[in-house]
This record gives sequence, C-alpha cells and structure tokens, in this order.
Amino acid sequence: MDYSKKESNKDHYINLGKIYTKRGDTGETSLLNGQSVKKSSIQVEAYGIIDEANAVMGFAKSLVEDEEIKTILTHVQEKFILVGAYLSAGADYDTCVKEKITKQDVEYLEKHIDEYNKRLLPLYKFVIPGDETSSASLHIARTVVRRAERAIVKLSESIKFPAEILKYINRTSDLLFVLSRIEDDNRTINYIKSRLSEALRVGGTDKKIYSFQNLTLENAKRIVAAGELKAKELKKDFVFTVVNAEGNLILQEKMDNAILISVEVSRKKAYTSASLRAATADMAEMIKPGRSLYTLQNDPKYVMFGGGIPLFKNEILVGAIGVSGGYVEEDLAVARECEREFKKILEGK
Repeated sequence: MDYSKKESNKDHYINLGKIYTKRGDTGETSLLNGQSVKKSSIQVEAYGIIDEANAVMGFAKSLVEDEEIKTILTHVQEKFILVGAYLSAGADYDTCVKEKITKQDVEYLEKHIDEYNKRLLPLYKFVIPGDETSSASLHIARTVVRRAERAIVKLSESIKFPAEILKYINRTSDLLFVLSRIEDDNRTINYIKSRLSEALRVGGTDKKIYSFQNLTLENAKRIVAAGELKAKELKKDFVFTVVNAEGNLILQEKMDNAILISVEVSRKKAYTSASLRAATADMAEMIKPGRSLYTLQNDPKYVMFGGGIPLFKNEILVGAIGVSGGYVEEDLAVARECEREFKKILEGK
C-alpha cells in the first residue's frame, strides 16, 4: 500500500490517482516522508504486514454474521491504515501524520475485549482453529497481527514510535482471539436454537418434527421392560425415563437399587435427546473445547454422555429414552436395548 500523503479537507494517506508509478521496478519504494528505501527494509516489511493484516481482517469480516463484530473490525481496519502511515513516516511521523493513535484508541479495544470475554467460558486447553470458517479466519488475522507486532518491535530498535502504536497492535491480536471464540459461540447458539425450535415447534410444514401419538404409556412400559431385562443381565439397577417429542414425561421407572442421582440424570438424557434429536453419546465429542456444542457443557438442562436416544418413526421424532445407573457404556447398552424394543413395536411384533 502506498502511504504517500494527499492534501485535502480530510486527513488521507493514500494517493490512488495512479495505480502504478514504476518507482518500485528497481526494488525501491518511497516512504511517507519522501525517503527512498529498499523494499527489503524492515520498515517496509512492518507496514507491509500491517497492510496484510488489514486485508485478512477484511476477509474475516466478510464471513462474520454478527453486525457488532463487523463494526468493530471496520473500526480497527481504519486504525490500521493510520498505523501503516506511522510506520511509513518513520521518525518523521509527528510532522507527516496528522491523526494520532491515542490512549483512547487502546481503551476502545480493551473495553470490547473485557465485555466479550465476560461471555466466554473458561479455557482448559489450547484452541485448535477450524471448526468454524469465520472464527478460523479471525485466528489467521490474529497471527498476522502478531507477526506485525514482531516486525514493529524490530523496527523500534532503530526508530522510536509512540508507545500507543505497539499497545494498539498488541490489544488488536487479543481482541481478535476473543472475537474468534465469540464467533464460535454464536454459531453454536444459533445451531442449538434451530435444533430446539425444530424439536419443540408444533405446527408448520415440516412433518418430521410433529409429535406422534403412537408412543403411548403402554409402549413406554414395554420399552422400559426390555431395558430392565438387559439391566438384569448386567446385574445392575437403572433408572428409565421416556419422554414425548416435546420432551414431556411419559414414564419414569427406578429399579430398586438404582442410585438417586440417576433419576435426574436419566430425565436429562431423555430431554437432551428429544431436544437435539440426537443420541447423547454422539454429542460427547461436540462439547469439547473449540467444538460447536462447547457452550452446552455447563448448561444444567442437558447431559452429553451415553444413555439418551431419540426415537423415530419414519424419520419423525416421537420421543426419547434416557437411561442412567451404570457406567456410560452400560447405560448406552441398556438404552440401545430399549431402542430395539421400540423398533419391534413399530414392526408390529
């Protein structure tokens, strides 16, 4: 990017009167203060990486859906043009650059970092980018900004810049990290909302989410009875919960020696399977840090380990079974037996 100065009523640092100037054909370029330097210089490298970071933030912005985040990114991009001007002006920044990076600019970033960080769950391991395209692009922007920071530190060994420049770059990388996690959470929340609305909606045109009346109390008793036979094979006592498509209780039975906490856990497993229309065992991977359902791990309404299975008839959700009382594998084995019995009911056996 050419940071040559243009005089007008506003402060501009880009002259687009002509796209090519041929000044760079010999490997040199002109700085904002008029000095000619090699393109291999650390000064050109520094503001070149700032330009690159600006472009990557623009790419990330095109993928983000949250309008507030888009606005913040645009604000930072505008400031990065100013940072590039600082770096291009070098020691003459005070006379060449009219607008300044101020303490208030740094505080603007810190304010948003603090506000967004309050919404996030604690991190227990390193984030591995890639589950969401928008958040991954923000991580790319973050690493480019970090590279710019290293170049500016190197440049600062020979040219002194206001402390706010380096602070602003440092806080930007922190902000991009927080925004990437927020973007992951936003996508997760939207996904969950859509799944819940599908599961709980009554009416509309999607017949696959209608409640189906054939899952009667008698059917629920038969399903549980099959599970109890499997439990006796395992020589353990379990709690069984059967709910309808809306997650409402049809039947709950506790075998004599099942532990009390299993009553609540089995109910939550059934509700989770009905709500998300998926087996709780399948959700276990999705609640790990960085995955799409991570934010559900601390939601008390849901249980994300084996023992909950949705029940479908012709792809229509009719209810769910939740089993608790043993190890995860045992809960799942008993729940699968209940599911097999349900399929026998559908087959008229």
